[in-house]
Amino acid sequence: MKKIRFFITIFIVILVASPTLSQEIEEGSSWKVIDMPFNYQNIQVPRKVWALIKEGMKADGADKKILENFSVLPISVGVELYSENNVVLRGGLNYRLNFVEGGGEIDFFDYLSGKGPFQLRMVPDFQEEKNFHLLYVSESPGEVKEGNAWGNGCGKIFDLSEKADVFTYGSGVNLTASRRHYLHLMAGTYIFFQLIEERLYLGYIRLTDSRYPSFQCKGN
Repeated sequence: MKKIRFFITIFIVILVASPTLSQEIEEGSSWKVIDMPFNYQNIQVPRKVWALIKEGMKADGADKKILENFSVLPISVGVELYSENNVVLRGGLNYRLNFVEGGGEIDFFDYLSGKGPFQLRMVPDFQEEKNFHLLYVSESPGEVKEGNAWGNGCGKIFDLSEKADVFTYGSGVNLTASRRHYLHLMAGTYIFFQLIEERLYLGYIRLTDSRYPSFQCKGN
């Protein structure tokens, strides 16, 4: 699957802040905070994903009038990578990655340096403490290892809304860098959205690893 193609009929302009990363290591801690760069771009959502977003809006009370006339507002999304094993993440540091105005992509090549367990947590910046939705478009081709199925299949879409707390609260999702477990489980695009009155707040995170092109599904 190529980089996810976001919006068919609605386009979000992602503002440009700076061509460089803003990095800071919090004093007295092992956390590196990185403000990710962003560019002007139109984000296009696949037709099937857009249909699921509208279903979620209906479930949250959107009537025909709202579905035909609503505004889309990009949200900021933070991602935290944490490990108690200081050989897993580069430099023995934990990372807090801040994406603004809609989200962005994480290449694990930039952050993983060894094998072992780590946690990943996503933090969408929604406007209110209110119900929100999470969709996942898989870029994990899927294969059988020792009789067990690994991966979710290219281009498959999953509604993870009822399990969203696993990704966004506490320590997040428990992963391991061994045997590319983190990619089999997580490769793909995560789309967060929340409806408040006639406004749809939307953000995404795409997880990939440039060292393993087989996890960049083609033809989807």
